[in-house]
Amino acid sequence: MRMLYARLAVMEYEKAVVFADGRLEKTLGPGRYFLSKYFPYREAVVFDCRLTALAVTGQEILTKDKMPVRMNLTALYRVADPAKAVTKVRVYTTHLYELLQLAARAVVADLTLDELLAKKTALTDELTDKVRPLAAEAGLELAACGVKDVVLPGEIKTLMIKSVEAEQAAKAALITAREDLAATRVRANTAKLYADPAMLRLKELEIMAEFAKKSGNTFVFGQVPFLKAP
Repeated sequence: MRMLYARLAVMEYEKAVVFADGRLEKTLGPGRYFLSKYFPYREAVVFDCRLTALAVTGQEILTKDKMPVRMNLTALYRVADPAKAVTKVRVYTTHLYELLQLAARAVVADLTLDELLAKKTALTDELTDKVRPLAAEAGLELAACGVKDVVLPGEIKTLMIKSVEAEQAAKAALITAREDLAATRVRANTAKLYADPAMLRLKELEIMAEFAKKSGNTFVFGQVPFLKAP
């Protein structure tokens, strides 16, 4: 004897969409159900409504200044409206993947490479704002969306490293020049002081006193003025 009903079990984290003779009839929550197989013929599509991660990897995108970058994105989503998810799009995971892909290209195309690297957090917020309403139209709730990493080609990395090294070298040269200028000013000020004979004589006495300390039993004679002939 043929069964006139089909059993259906919907778990706590699931929802089921029921079709009667191919037409959307209702959405079922958790529980056990019997679906008629004749007059009308009913069938169900069960959806897992837990948070799920979706990775969008290896996206080759050109920035506003024509620099190629490779981006990896990650999104957390769940099926919020199973009826929309099954009727609005064919495969909702593919749909969300393409939404993230297109949004990333649109956002990055308006940024230079420097802006892209400096505004990673702002980029994440902008991607989320663009994708969330579009995902909701397909019955999906976008919980979070983020840029996992931005990969630069090898030649661009080399150029950036050289640029950083040149900037550091320029800063070091500027610091050295400032120190040299400060030392020159000190020497100039010292020379002005020693232009005074009294200051020069005082310095001479200080040097002789230091020399006497280090030399032990040594007699140091000061300057003896020459006697002028009568």
